[in-house]
Amino acid sequence: MENLRPICVLVSALGGQGGGVLADWMVEAAKHAGYPAQATSTPGVAQRTGATTYYFELFPEKHTDDPIFTLFPGTGDLDIVAALEPTEAGRALEKGYITDFTTVITGLERVYSTAEKMAAGDGTINEKPMMESIESASSKLIRLNIEELAGSSASKINSVIFGAIVGSGILPLKMEDAEHAIREKGVAVDANINGFEIGFNAAHTGGSPQLEDPDKPFKAPPVHFEKLIHNYPDKLHQVIGHGIARLVDYQDISYAEKYLDKISSVFELDIGPDYILTEDIAKRLALWMSFEDVIRVAQLKTRKGRLNRIRHELNVDENTPIRLTDYFKPGREEFIGILPKSLSWLVPKLKILSRGKGLALHIPTGSFLGFGLLKILSSLRFIRKFSKQYAEEHEQIEVWLDAVKEAVVIDHHLACQTAKLSILSRGYGNVRIEGQNVLTKLFDNWKSKVVLDPEKVLLEVDKTLVLAHANPDVDSTRTKLN
Repeated sequence: MENLRPICVLVSALGGQGGGVLADWMVEAAKHAGYPAQATSTPGVAQRTGATTYYFELFPEKHTDDPIFTLFPGTGDLDIVAALEPTEAGRALEKGYITDFTTVITGLERVYSTAEKMAAGDGTINEKPMMESIESASSKLIRLNIEELAGSSASKINSVIFGAIVGSGILPLKMEDAEHAIREKGVAVDANINGFEIGFNAAHTGGSPQLEDPDKPFKAPPVHFEKLIHNYPDKLHQVIGHGIARLVDYQDISYAEKYLDKISSVFELDIGPDYILTEDIAKRLALWMSFEDVIRVAQLKTRKGRLNRIRHELNVDENTPIRLTDYFKPGREEFIGILPKSLSWLVPKLKILSRGKGLALHIPTGSFLGFGLLKILSSLRFIRKFSKQYAEEHEQIEVWLDAVKEAVVIDHHLACQTAKLSILSRGYGNVRIEGQNVLTKLFDNWKSKVVLDPEKVLLEVDKTLVLAHANPDVDSTRTKLN
């Protein structure tokens, strides 16, 4: 008795993932088994929909009088850390909660944080090294691919995690204790018992397979391009193939062929190690060439499977009707962008369409009429090559590529940094216009500047990149480095 201490469990969950219900289940299951237990919660900062930690303690001796519990977790005390989102497990590691006797249970489905979404370029966290660190620091790591485990069932993530917690064998609880708790709570009983059993069995078999490096699923290009791709080193096949697949989906085969021609012009000059310049250009060029005009937005909004994905995210079955409304606020630039430049006068200069403003549209995409309108708009890809925005974007692309090619013959590192400047061509409306204005100013008289003083140009490029990453939505020429 003197050596006994509470078994400590920390659960990290986001708003809407059912962390509170999970904590209630654990307390009720412990009581049903005859063990004293308590749970507390600490709300966190709303990184996505609100992150909350739930702390549970169970005293492993039945019918004990007045066991002493604590309200908050302590570093070095936790037997189990359960995270319903993988980066929350990373936070627990960062705070020192995970030690060599801690079992870590985590779901693998990402919910991206505000910081990841706001970052200029790709701000997403690479989960693989994070999971490797957690596995190294902990006693055991149980990964759960909830979507894969639950399949088409209505099981919720919290019930699967609950099953894994009990199935880990750390708590002195049996399956019947957990099922009693779920029935007692009375929330989606059948689905949650099913989810519990899935998690329980997964914990016994070691969880889901280790994550592959999330650099990530690449789309396969059409067969037509396979021979052309093999003209490049093996290292570049995957990224170029993905770029081709993206642009065929965006426009057509001839557009993807144009992409290959542009890459080829850089590849011929790339003498750097491992073709890092060509690889970066292949990624950035595909992204820029698939700029999101209103036609592309309509295509994405009417893509096959979108409604099913939304139902899945909301845990709504096919028999439940849902009303889907998409909100748009296009300005004058977006309207004239899909017209030929000579016809831009057709869009009136209304105050509501001026820069910084826009026409608020609420389109019921879930209805026949709303979906039909967007589908018609998405079918206008054939006019894109004649549009004002297409001409302007490709003019900027050529200036950027020329700058890269002029830099690479002087300084390979400068060329690589220049390639990264494509990050300024992003977003919509004012953000995109201002970013491209920065590029225009920077590339003015570029060749002579690079020849005369490449080091000074490199400093200017680096400064522009720092400012672009520091504040993605502001014209970097208006911001000063401290």
